[in-house]
Amino acid sequence: MEKSFKLEPIQPRYLRYRSHYRVYLMFFLAVSFLVVSFWAYRFYQHPWQNLYSEYPLEFLTSAFYIGAFAACYAFWLRSRLNQSVQVFHDHLSIRKGNKYHEVHFDQIESVSVVCWSLFYLKMKDGYKHYFSSSLERVDYIWEGLYLSRPELFSPKEYEDFRLNLIQYDHHQKRKEWFFRHKFVDILNWVFLPFIFLGVAYFVQSQEVVIHQQGLYFFRLFMYSLLILLSTAFLYSMVLKKLIFDRKITEQLTNEPSDKLRNMEFEGVVVERSKIFQILTACFVFFLVLKTDVNLYSVTKLRGDLAHFNLRSGKTTLIDNRFNCFNCRYKLSDGDMVVFGKGYVGQVMAKEGELVGEVAQDKTGRMIASTNVQEVPTGHVAVKASNGKDIIFIKIDDLIGKIQK
Repeated sequence: MEKSFKLEPIQPRYLRYRSHYRVYLMFFLAVSFLVVSFWAYRFYQHPWQNLYSEYPLEFLTSAFYIGAFAACYAFWLRSRLNQSVQVFHDHLSIRKGNKYHEVHFDQIESVSVVCWSLFYLKMKDGYKHYFSSSLERVDYIWEGLYLSRPELFSPKEYEDFRLNLIQYDHHQKRKEWFFRHKFVDILNWVFLPFIFLGVAYFVQSQEVVIHQQGLYFFRLFMYSLLILLSTAFLYSMVLKKLIFDRKITEQLTNEPSDKLRNMEFEGVVVERSKIFQILTACFVFFLVLKTDVNLYSVTKLRGDLAHFNLRSGKTTLIDNRFNCFNCRYKLSDGDMVVFGKGYVGQVMAKEGELVGEVAQDKTGRMIASTNVQEVPTGHVAVKASNGKDIIFIKIDDLIGKIQK
């Protein structure tokens, strides 16, 4: 039932959703702003059809991120920002904004655990109420339910999942003060990415000509963000499983009512793990630079490419290091390249060389070259996808070499 919300005189076990969900929202909004700004700048310079043919993976990835974030906010995150739960001895009061409804324990038909800390209460009318450790002290709901309806699950099921809920509750609480070690956090999340971008540009620009610097730094930034988030998640889960979960298990075994966290112990462990995370991230950054993985991209081939024995619509790996003639990764005659707005061609000659069309007589014999021209400075001669025309394109328009 829906009615205006009014707190009872004594608020027993008033549970709110985690405050770090607001941090998630601000983070996703910041990344969305960067993504939208990047494409807005690109759209201002080029038509969207050309951009899609040139950057299909980046465009689809950005569109997927925006769509996933919008769906996540609409169907999951939004409800967590203004919702709370009160646990009474015989019912729950679930508040959403200025309204709330009650879940009476005697109307519950069954209780089911989904996974991790997620469980739901199935009511006699068929409706299901889901709860997880995203709600502070969700173990209070589990305990209140057991005290009111002990026949719904066995004592062992109650104790095992109660322990699991407390472990996840502590894990979520640690997220709320994750950025309490200011110096280490600034070093990890601010200085380290900028150092990575600077070192990567200094090293790779010595070996590769970087024509599109905006796209280059955008890819590097996304790589650094992905690496930092992955290493942070990895270490948080390792600490949870190997250290903190075991400690709370021992603590509750000795004293079932002792749920308190050892803040000093946790602080020391988390701070030291962040130092190891920085070292791990640096190692992964080194692997990125060593393998030049950020200098690869994929594209979907378009148009009539039968002359080059390439199938139209095939997703192909592009080595963006091969985009010049006088650098470490040199283009050679005969290489298949992508240039401009996603066009494909075959290298015929570089600047200063002569190039011309070869004619045939009526019997099919080759005769002297016709329409001989010198490739202009700063250009490269490329055979078009029709297999007949030879065109001159700027070296700056070279994107990379097709890896068959």
